[in-house]
Amino acid sequence: MEEPKPQSPKKKQSPTDLLKYSAMGLQMAAIMGGSTFLGHKLDGWMALKFPVFTLLLAISGVFAALWYFIRDFLKK
Repeated sequence: MEEPKPQSPKKKQSPTDLLKYSAMGLQMAAIMGGSTFLGHKLDGWMALKFPVFTLLLAISGVFAALWYFIRDFLKK
């Protein structure tokens, strides 16, 4: 007869961890969305034919959101 194998203890995530990471995702989305929206408004205000500010601010928003996420994640 085979003996049942002991199960490895699974690390349960606390609700605070789940809330923290979901909040970080929402903050990243807000940073990227806000910077893209601002770039779109600047392009409209300056009446540019090519969306220079939209592209620049969208890319900088992605880098800012990643920097924010990594900085906050490494604090732990």
